[in-house]
Amino acid sequence: MASVQCEMKDVQLTLEEKACLDEMIKQAERSLESHELLAGALKNQTVGPLSIVATKIFAGQVVRNFPNPLCNLDGFAMSGTFVTGVKAAVVYSGKNKAGVECGWLLAFNDTNNAVGVRVFAECGLKGKFRNINWAQVEQKLEKSGTIAKAYDLETGTSLYAGICGPTGKSAAGAVFLG
Repeated sequence: MASVQCEMKDVQLTLEEKACLDEMIKQAERSLESHELLAGALKNQTVGPLSIVATKIFAGQVVRNFPNPLCNLDGFAMSGTFVTGVKAAVVYSGKNKAGVECGWLLAFNDTNNAVGVRVFAECGLKGKFRNINWAQVEQKLEKSGTIAKAYDLETGTSLYAGICGPTGKSAAGAVFLG
């Protein structure tokens, strides 16, 4: 499959993508409450609603669930201990502009260790996310940076995301396209 995944720290966003992502992160920061370690804002710019097909909580607890369905703009939040932090992933599915069932994976991390804050993104045909190897997702997340961008040539889907803030009080934002 012709999928391009930008996992490293040198991810380049267009000015429009950066502006949209900055707005998502600001929205998440505004919603961050004192007992939360991470707040996130998600924006759906696909042709229809996105539904959750899988989630994985590696560390921490969900305070506000991932939106399901994700129709336009919504958020989530997690808490955890300062030692273990939070680490999770969500996979959404929906149709792209051509009416094909696709999937979008977003993973994020805010831990008080060498990994720190990270975000990882992947997208493509829905079948790609049928049997997710969570250990592999976790490895890719730990090698990623604070900005991630995925684009799948076959489906025309994309996902870009960012995470920022001091460890233990971060905000994440993501935009789903296709």
